[in-house]
Amino acid sequence: MRDDMRQQGYSKEDEYFFKKDKELLAKMREAADARKKHAEEEHRGKPYWMVCPKCGHALEEQSLQGVVRVDRCSGCNGIYFDDGELELFVKSSKGM
Repeated sequence: MRDDMRQQGYSKEDEYFFKKDKELLAKMREAADARKKHAEEEHRGKPYWMVCPKCGHALEEQSLQGVVRVDRCSGCNGIYFDDGELELFVKSSKGM
């Protein structure tokens, strides 16, 4: 009986922290999206905007495991993260 209660307690604790992690990831996604939107508004139309720094081909946004939207080069297939996206991807990969 005691083990059953202990197991149920861990289950509730895991559920609580899963929910908290999910909420944190959602907030981080919103912040990353806001930074990306701001950068797009500030730099759109400039010659270096959405161009691969390695080969100069166009960058296209792609979803990475449904967690973040990264920029992938159409030429060399390089993947580039905007500010905060790598941290968001790493945290979501660890938690899920």
